[in-house]
Amino acid sequence: MLADGYKDRKLKDKVFSTAKKAKEAAEKYGKENVINATIGSLYDENGKFVVLKTVADIYKELPPEEIANYASSFTGDDDYKKSVLISLFGDEYKNFLKGYYTSVIATPGGTGAISNTVKNYMNRGDKVLLPQWLWSPYTLMVKEKEGTPEYYDLFDKSGNITVSSLGNKIMKLSEVQDNLVIIINDPCQNPTGCRFEKEQWLELKEIINSASKKANIILILDIAYIDFDTRTEKEKKDILEIFKNFTSKVLTVFTFSMSKSLTSYGLRVGAQIALSNSEEVIKEFSYANSFSCRSTWSNVSRGGMKLFSSIMLNKELQLKLKKEREYYRDILIKRAELFLKEAKESSLEVLPYKSGFFLTIPTYEYTSKVEYNLEKNNIFTVVLPEGIRIALCSVPSDKIMGLAKRIKNIIYESKNS
Repeated sequence: MLADGYKDRKLKDKVFSTAKKAKEAAEKYGKENVINATIGSLYDENGKFVVLKTVADIYKELPPEEIANYASSFTGDDDYKKSVLISLFGDEYKNFLKGYYTSVIATPGGTGAISNTVKNYMNRGDKVLLPQWLWSPYTLMVKEKEGTPEYYDLFDKSGNITVSSLGNKIMKLSEVQDNLVIIINDPCQNPTGCRFEKEQWLELKEIINSASKKANIILILDIAYIDFDTRTEKEKKDILEIFKNFTSKVLTVFTFSMSKSLTSYGLRVGAQIALSNSEEVIKEFSYANSFSCRSTWSNVSRGGMKLFSSIMLNKELQLKLKKEREYYRDILIKRAELFLKEAKESSLEVLPYKSGFFLTIPTYEYTSKVEYNLEKNNIFTVVLPEGIRIALCSVPSDKIMGLAKRIKNIIYESKNS
């Protein structure tokens, strides 16, 4: 009874199925004897899910009608939209964006923001540029609209992050497509923890501007983890400045997620933030994406939006949230430093990591064997086509200790069995 093209759709989500295996192993062998590195949420050093106190306190204080009622608009409440701009561009966002045009659309999480953008800008049958190492739902979103994923390399042969593969594909596809959608997850890339530095963004800007002479370029920048980036505020602002230097045929859409910024995953609140030097492009964005909001989910959580604006429009609360988040960011840094130090000592290959929730170990053609042997040793990870993702965000430091060496030995065993 399904429509044409929908009959073979079956979703196999290995993240949740592997997490279930980890839970069963913990019940059987004891939690202390199992490492569950699958969970993409933030956990403290006692293995407890992190609920930021500032967030919990404000949410408890919200009047019931602010939680249960509809939002004032299906594109999001005005205070929420303002708060999103403050979160990304700072309190002086109006000065920073002077002479440019923006539009904010509230969405159910960062997923809704990315999906909405792909839906409105990818022509059927088009190729969409995705990173080789990626969060797998990107691929589903492209296929949902009958597009084709085209993967670009994040790293060169020496293992360094590069934009050359992406740049080459941008130039080639701009020759044959009217619209070219590009997805970049940066900073704190999921699953590798890598990021483009300023020099690489400047190089990419020149390539995109050149390609825009032949095609419309829609750059989706997934910034879900930006609040856990280790760069200074000035360094972040310098990067954001680059996005004001594109031609009028380039639309940048930042996709924001409250899930990570406030560790409020279940509230499902995010946003599309469009930036262009063309008023017409932004008007078009607002009309089309508003239509999609109304036809797809209709309304985003009023309580979630009110929670965010209550914090972001109060400087004292904004500072409290920032300090609390920095505390957990420092824990992530310590976990990463420990793992990477031991990885170096045991000669375990790890893809370039800078910051964020995850890091990735390439396992190439031995991936299925590595997965089997890891699980046999009660180590559960997210398995990628040619590697395994370690969720630093959810593994306490005492379980990180010695993990790199164990994985190295398991990989060696898998290669030689």
